[in-house]
Amino acid sequence: MQNYVERLYQLLPALYRERDAKEGEPLAALLRILGSQADLLERDVRQLWDDFFIETCRDWVVPYIGDLVSNRLLFDSARLPPDRLARALFPDLRGPDLRPPIAIRTRADVAKTISFRRRKGTLPMLEEMARDVTGWPAHAVEMFELLGWNQHLEHHRPQAQWAELRSAERNERVDGAFDAFSHTVDVRRIAQDEGWHNVPNAGFFLFRLQAYELERVPARRAASAPWRYHMSPLGNPTPLFRRWRREGDVDGLATELHVPGPIRRAFFFEDLRRFRRAPVPRPHFTDLYGAPDPVPPPPPLAEIALHPDASFFVLIDGEAVLPDQGVAPFEPQIVCRRLDPWPAAQPAGRLVGVDPSNGRLVLGAAWGAVEAVDVFLHYGFPADVGGGTYPRHPWLVRPELYALELLVQESGATPGSFTSVADALAEWVAQGRPDCVIQILDSRTYALPASIQLAATSSLVIEAADGQRPLLQTVNAGLAVGSLPPAAPDDPRRGELTLSGVVVEGHLRVTGDLARLRLLHGTLVPGRRLTEDGDPVTIGPSLVVDGGPAADPINTRLRIELAATLTGPIQAPEHAVGIWVLDGIVDGLGETAAAITAAGGAPGPDLHLERATVFGRIGCRSLEMSESIATGLVEAVRTQSGCVRFSYVRPGSHTPRRFRCQPDLAKKLAVEKAQQLDPATPAAVLDQIRLFQEARVVPAFVATRYGEPPYFQLRLSAPLEIREGAEDGSEMGVYCQLKQPQREDNLRLRLEEYLPFGLEAGIIYAT
Repeated sequence: MQNYVERLYQLLPALYRERDAKEGEPLAALLRILGSQADLLERDVRQLWDDFFIETCRDWVVPYIGDLVSNRLLFDSARLPPDRLARALFPDLRGPDLRPPIAIRTRADVAKTISFRRRKGTLPMLEEMARDVTGWPAHAVEMFELLGWNQHLEHHRPQAQWAELRSAERNERVDGAFDAFSHTVDVRRIAQDEGWHNVPNAGFFLFRLQAYELERVPARRAASAPWRYHMSPLGNPTPLFRRWRREGDVDGLATELHVPGPIRRAFFFEDLRRFRRAPVPRPHFTDLYGAPDPVPPPPPLAEIALHPDASFFVLIDGEAVLPDQGVAPFEPQIVCRRLDPWPAAQPAGRLVGVDPSNGRLVLGAAWGAVEAVDVFLHYGFPADVGGGTYPRHPWLVRPELYALELLVQESGATPGSFTSVADALAEWVAQGRPDCVIQILDSRTYALPASIQLAATSSLVIEAADGQRPLLQTVNAGLAVGSLPPAAPDDPRRGELTLSGVVVEGHLRVTGDLARLRLLHGTLVPGRRLTEDGDPVTIGPSLVVDGGPAADPINTRLRIELAATLTGPIQAPEHAVGIWVLDGIVDGLGETAAAITAAGGAPGPDLHLERATVFGRIGCRSLEMSESIATGLVEAVRTQSGCVRFSYVRPGSHTPRRFRCQPDLAKKLAVEKAQQLDPATPAAVLDQIRLFQEARVVPAFVATRYGEPPYFQLRLSAPLEIREGAEDGSEMGVYCQLKQPQREDNLRLRLEEYLPFGLEAGIIYAT
């Protein structure tokens, strides 16, 4: 559509336009000014019209539309302050908003207000409302339906029956979100672990772990036998997760198939049994397993994808492994097996045994020699942190700032792409090491060279495409990141390296003199590599920075910047500029082990922690720490500068001034309360109170081993001072971004409005 400038100018007679062109178009310049203002006015009128509707209005209009329908405003991402530190550190990213996203759907809550009120009190409506206002998958249960009732002829309750012990699958669901057995009455108040089954109770089960899809990644062959595989590209135990299906069943309620969570062996077994009981012809997928129906021909004729409702799928040498062979006598190809421990003998026949509880896979002898096993799967994790297949478009670099852009794709399907990262790096070197972005377009596994030599005047970025999670493997000695000497000895410029969206199996060694090393939404595997049992193979650091000789140190300009990154221990010299950790985890592989130090355990450079979790000991020159958790002792050399605020610091640490930190605040409040009750409380008693608070207020995590789904997720039994100790009332540490207390408050606020009179709601976290 023409703008006002063109439209006004075209309305003039041709005589005036021709004369205006001869005079240098002064009339066109005047109309350009008038037209630009008319364009602004037209866009404003169009936006005002859009603001009449909740679906198209601007964010600031949502509360006003909500007020028209008496909607009580909930917490959402609009209340988060802008992330000024991330914006200042990373000006070359696409952005503009680098804040962690929150899945709370406030706009949807306002839009559905009238619909919710019309269905007020119904179970499908309550479940949908819980899902919208928390952003988590939810399942609502009327607990009185699970009570064991004495049957009455005039009010028969067919669901009120006792345990069916013949069903192993139903037995596994006891005391869970999808329990189908009857229970005796529990008169205690409904809570996380007790008081569920009573007449007035309604339970809302929330699933906090998210399911992330890995698309066609190579399964890793076990070292013990060529027919044993790990579905995880890292070769560690990985529970397979169910895909999140947002729509419920025919009644509008979520079933176990609709919420993300670990796939149980018995559940998968029953899924396959239902498939084989179905009449022929059957589709090529089950509720949990399969490819689209019909299955496309093998590549390169077509690319096979995961069925939109399935959770995992297996390819062997590019051939789709279907639930059965598809021809009479319809022998199964996919079977459920317990593979912990591994079976001693290889199974017979052309079958694939899968253990969804740990992601192991075995091939039958009839498959013969197999070259490659590829899998589609879903894995679980609490948040969009580390290398993952989640949207992170704002965190990609702006390609126009770089002179060269190279693409990597193992299949080579994209024109002009390289089939390996090593080939792309060789092309970068051949073109003189300019500012370059190497973007990886898939989630395959790539080998890194032994070393990368950066130019002193250029920047190199290796990033995964949005929604991809490639695995980069270093040699045993690690990837050596060196630098070429500058053209002039006094040239202050140094090389820069950025790794974004990738998982690095191994470690990095900075041997050259760099200016910046950035890790964005990536992972340096703690322990460098994992064993088949999921344990780290070493406690060595994942990032080692060489400080050079004392007489002529290097890396004096180095800035190490980690955003939404998981990493093992970091070892950097004290004379480096500093280390920044935002929304990340530094896993020192033990509370007393070194997490961030210099070589030999000496203090490292200046440290800045913001919404981070550090598992291990910290030694630094100075410290800035906000809304973070440091489980080990912290030793800061300079305590006159810096600040520690709204964080947990282990007692005995040496830090700058602290503001509302734990357990200091808990000890102070407990002592003040004791003195108010008895001003003459002896000093020995006050010391005992302080010691008790130090022992009580300690962070407790569900899992501290990388590869387990609830990695560094705070336990529900963790002290409230830590679970709600951040500045805005959310939890301390890396998952502060999830705003879990605020989500729970949103749900309780809505339940006050929509829950039927006389019922009592219980919020129960299923994962």
